[in-house]
Amino acid sequence: MSTEQSHELYFNFPIQLLEGFMLDSKKVLNSVSSYAIYAHALTLGNGSELLNIKDSASFFNIELISVKTTLDNGKVLYNSIPEGSPKVGLNLSIFWDFYKNDKTEFDKICLLAFLGIKSILGSKIYCKATNLFLWSRMDGKAKAIDGIWDLSNEVSKYANEYQTKKIKTALINSWGLVHYSRHTRGFYVSFTLDLKKLITEAEKRRKSTLEKHRKEHEKQLLKEVLEHLKTTQP
Repeated sequence: MSTEQSHELYFNFPIQLLEGFMLDSKKVLNSVSSYAIYAHALTLGNGSELLNIKDSASFFNIELISVKTTLDNGKVLYNSIPEGSPKVGLNLSIFWDFYKNDKTEFDKICLLAFLGIKSILGSKIYCKATNLFLWSRMDGKAKAIDGIWDLSNEVSKYANEYQTKKIKTALINSWGLVHYSRHTRGFYVSFTLDLKKLITEAEKRRKSTLEKHRKEHEKQLLKEVLEHLKTTQP
């Protein structure tokens, strides 16, 4: 394949396609492109499937080696993914950087974390997540796992506090991630808000949660006192 890189085009694909990325990144990226080209071709009405695949590839500035192979692979992948699966967008400039250039294992795990966080955010400008949920998305799983034993060996080696902190620091320094985790169960992330605004949203939610817990606790104590009074008064 050849391409003219664009900073405005994205391959949108279900998170499940990331499975096995650490073992064979080029194979996964080929699947991502086949899926995205086929999915976009479905929105076109130019006639035959092959013609729509050609037009879709042209939209992404890609010259296909085999239109038929892309059609067949894309269709199989598209039909194998459950409807409603979480999706993520991968900028074509990043796609081609990882497709054409040698990357370290740490580079690859950072890309998985970047895409995992993006898939958790979806259309939201910020959200709260846990490391367990992040690791599951990095491993191409749509739902949160029960524990690190459910992860692949390639991802589980990074599923610890030390490595995850290194990954998040790299995303903050080089990938535009904004992250906040002071006194929170989990962490808050955004690629849109600046740190001050993210802290503001996180602390507002934390204050609201604390107030809710205080009121629930007060309500429970009142119930216990009233029950006690009923049984002790003559």
